[in-house]
Amino acid sequence: MLNVRAEERRAVIIFLMCFLVVGNLVWLWIGPGLLTLRTQLAEHEQALEREGMTQIAHRELNQMVAELNPKASMASGSEQATMVIETLRDEAERIGIKGISLDSVRSSSRNNNPFIEHKRNATFETSLINLVEFLQAVADKKDSMIRVSDYKISPSGDRQRVRVQMSFIASYPNPDYGKKKSKKKKKK
Repeated sequence: MLNVRAEERRAVIIFLMCFLVVGNLVWLWIGPGLLTLRTQLAEHEQALEREGMTQIAHRELNQMVAELNPKASMASGSEQATMVIETLRDEAERIGIKGISLDSVRSSSRNNNPFIEHKRNATFETSLINLVEFLQAVADKKDSMIRVSDYKISPSGDRQRVRVQMSFIASYPNPDYGKKKSKKKKKK
């Protein structure tokens, strides 16, 4: 079967027996440790997966806390005004409206008003389809309430596009709403 001559068979059989005995001894010496290491590896992989899931849940919960805590997630008035301009510019650029001009009109924040409002005037030329897409994109923003308060739409000189003048008002929650100021009268 092994194509070994008759006088060499005994040597080959002894060699195979020695190989099997040495192999079994090595397996007995390394085998249990190897099985233990594989078990530990599986346990560590499961612990690592649980840790990853815990970190993801922690990030999600921190985000939810930030959303529920208005003061922690509240940007300052100047940051809010900048965010309004950036939002309008980004959406106009994404839709394909070129040359949008944004002018700051006013910002108001009174303690008796639940919202801080930032008003911006926008002037641009575009097609009617782009105008509708732009207004829809601005309305779909979830991080602020931006609305159109005033508008004027007229045809451009070539009557292929429209000239648009709009006033946008962005409202943000007022962190000072409902706080009463102490009124102390000075006596002379």
